[in-house]
Amino acid sequence: MNNQNEKQIELINGQIIGIFLFILTLIVSLVVAYNEKLQRENKSSLFSNKEALDISFINRLVVVLLGIYFLYDAYERRRISTNKDDPSSKLQILAAWLALLASVVILYIIIINYNNRNFNPADIEEPTL
Repeated sequence: MNNQNEKQIELINGQIIGIFLFILTLIVSLVVAYNEKLQRENKSSLFSNKEALDISFINRLVVVLLGIYFLYDAYERRRISTNKDDPSSKLQILAAWLALLASVVILYIIIINYNNRNFNPADIEEPTL
């Protein structure tokens, strides 16, 4: 196996781990949204508002870190590519930047609302980011 092929396999392994972690963040987002539903129905919720906000913050932080990793992955794939002028690699880098920007904005919203006791994390819990 040549060095380029080994690097591609390493990147694919990283993507598999990243995708698995992203799926876990989606599940956490689902649980936080379900908790909000229970609260709005005046039923016993899984978490307090503060706990849900803490969970949401950590979840969003993981999404930002995944966004950084996927951006790195897109740049590395382009760097080791044999066809550097491939427009799809440029689009993948752009998509990674946009996803990272969106995840940072969502994290920022959580940070600025952290001390607002009336703020519900599910109000901004966007599972696709």
